[in-house]
Amino acid sequence: MFEWIDIKTLLTIAHLFGVALGVGGAFASDGIFLKSIKDQRITKTELGFIVFGSTMVWTGLFLLILSGLGLFLLDPTYYLASSKFLAKMTIVLILTINGIIFHISHIPRFLRHVDEFFHSSDEFMRKRWLILSSGALSLISWGFALVLGVFSSVPYSYITIMAFYIGVLVISILIALALKKRILPDHRKH
Repeated sequence: MFEWIDIKTLLTIAHLFGVALGVGGAFASDGIFLKSIKDQRITKTELGFIVFGSTMVWTGLFLLILSGLGLFLLDPTYYLASSKFLAKMTIVLILTINGIIFHISHIPRFLRHVDEFFHSSDEFMRKRWLILSSGALSLISWGFALVLGVFSSVPYSYITIMAFYIGVLVISILIALALKKRILPDHRKH
């Protein structure tokens, strides 16, 4: 009955769902964060939405890694020779590390300061650059993973792809940090 569906098709579908959840969760979380901080604090409800978005990202990453491993095992020689695949896996590793940092560092910091004005916390204001850098890294990395996934092949070497990615990432983080005073102004008395 289902002869027309092979394992590669099922893994590809799971992979696409993983990307959709990851990209959607990351963009939604960052959008909610930026909207929430306009009043210089995050409410418990807003934090709940950010955590939900983060859960979507983790679910997407899990699906992406599991289905990616399955696809890899179907033809390891092909994938190990693919600069696109290797770059995408490096970016997924970076996303995973960023996600771990987000859960270990940023979410607990938000929880400690829920419903408080950010500038009332020296800790929050000192670490705001990390939150903004993490958000920029997330958006750029998910965007690159999505774009790389769309192309059947990329005519560039792993080094070229990663150099371009790192260049865009550094520029994005620098822009986020340059906007730090607009996004999360420091109203503390010095």
